[in-house]
Amino acid sequence: MLSLPAPDGSMVSVIAWLYVVTNATRVVTYVPQIVVVWRCTDGAPSVSLLTWGSWVLSQVSALFYGVLVVHDLPFVLISVINLLGCACVTGITLRRRRQWKRKLSLVRCAAQ
Repeated sequence: MLSLPAPDGSMVSVIAWLYVVTNATRVVTYVPQIVVVWRCTDGAPSVSLLTWGSWVLSQVSALFYGVLVVHDLPFVLISVINLLGCACVTGITLRRRRQWKRKLSLVRCAAQ
């Protein structure tokens, strides 16, 4: 069952709602990064795989925490969506890097 924080005005309620709202809206912030990396033709060198990979790992741990510890559906859903966003950026970046390396190899072979 979906359990959202009660809007009772308490500090805990305010913090809980801030968490839900900020993390739910964070989902749309992945879209520009996904588009930029998707369009990238030079291996996406400015994207840090260490950073995005750590965010993927962080969201996996948040997902397990939500499912196994706090049993909170909104927390779990937000974790899943953020995991998908981080994984998308990471996966597309890895793909672009492989394509770039393959392209460089072909250029080097053709130049020889």
